[in-house]
Amino acid sequence: MSLAAAYLIGIPRMPGSQCPDADPRVEFSLSDDPLQAVERELERLPHGPTLFADGLEGLYQAERDARRAERLPSWLRLWSLGQAGIALGLLTHIWPLVPSPASTAVELLLALCVLAFPVSCLTRTKRLAVASMAWALIGLVLQVALLALPAWTGEPVSPALLVAPPVALAFLCGAPLPDAWSRMAAGAFTVGSILAALAVLPGASALTFGLGMAALWGAQRRIGERLGSLRREGFLLRRQVRLQNEAASAERAAMERLAKVDALTGIPNRRAFDAQLIEHLVRARPSRPVCVALLDIDYFKALNDAAGHLSGDECLRRVAGALRKAAGEALVARYGGEEFAVLFEADEEPALSDRLERLREAVLALDIAHPGRRGERLTISLGAAMATEAENSRVVLDRADTALYRAKNEGRNRVAFEPKAAPVADTADLRRLLDLARDGRGGVPAEDGERAQA
Repeated sequence: MSLAAAYLIGIPRMPGSQCPDADPRVEFSLSDDPLQAVERELERLPHGPTLFADGLEGLYQAERDARRAERLPSWLRLWSLGQAGIALGLLTHIWPLVPSPASTAVELLLALCVLAFPVSCLTRTKRLAVASMAWALIGLVLQVALLALPAWTGEPVSPALLVAPPVALAFLCGAPLPDAWSRMAAGAFTVGSILAALAVLPGASALTFGLGMAALWGAQRRIGERLGSLRREGFLLRRQVRLQNEAASAERAAMERLAKVDALTGIPNRRAFDAQLIEHLVRARPSRPVCVALLDIDYFKALNDAAGHLSGDECLRRVAGALRKAAGEALVARYGGEEFAVLFEADEEPALSDRLERLREAVLALDIAHPGRRGERLTISLGAAMATEAENSRVVLDRADTALYRAKNEGRNRVAFEPKAAPVADTADLRRLLDLARDGRGGVPAEDGERAQA
């Protein structure tokens, strides 16, 4: 990004890298740049999903909360379908004919799965998160109970009972719940499943199942940590892209501003004035005339020769400020060198004269001694032209320029108006007269003869 663009849009820069017009008393620190903060966190992230610095952690948690609200309903429905599949599998393979106390737990699990669908329609994020966690805990408790029930009922332990806990543990991996909640639920479910297996399985089988559940729990935690790291990296990458796009947009806006604003005086330049002039002239009507005025600082070359160009630049800045303040809603632009241009929709001619006189008096009120002309003050000359219909901008500017030269020839420090040029004869009339001459009749219509005599 160029220094000029950075200065215009206020993007922090390193000390000593300010553009020449920046206030040297202001120090900019690179640490204040949010894009640099994101890039530092991206470099630090591979070492582990640690907390972000520089306020990024709050933004990350806010985005997590927003994304959690979007993902919770779909996850809760998926969880309910998975739990329903486990329950139906248990009903099919364990108790196909004879009811038992275990069937009650399975029926409760099925009812829990059905009720999860209306619960997923909650609109408040916190209530939905709490309900999802409660539903998951109840489902896990029921599965632990199902695993422990054979110890009291005397029924044989089906392999399906041993498959259900690992499947349920897998559903907690990547759940859109607070990380602490997921870790606590997974740990409690793993410990409960191992204890239930010790109660219903022989020693070697219980040990094998316990080691398997512990390994799955460790893998689930590692996957959760990796997902957390990926979520943080994804957050930083999204924020980096967003900040880069914002910086690019701001730089484009700054470049557009540089193309339309005069760097010395801070007012619109000739390019911006010409564009506005065309738009105004298109809308010009007798009821809404457009006034174009060209202003020129009197004897500006003598001022530059006597006081130097730096004084001349300061003079231009002060004149531009006075004109902008006195012009009100009118557009004031630097048209080139010591010449300025003013554009506004005019009213009656007396009011128009007053508005232009206010501009002249505003510069005179600056009370700037002219170093090139002893005893004189800095003044301006103005030339104005009116447009009451759509016209070519070059024609209107030419009339205003003619009026400006007349104001200078009449003694400067004054306002001059240039009337609109007389309309040219209609093309159809000229063609008709030419045809008559070619016919050799030599005569002209009475109306045209009267015009010729007049």
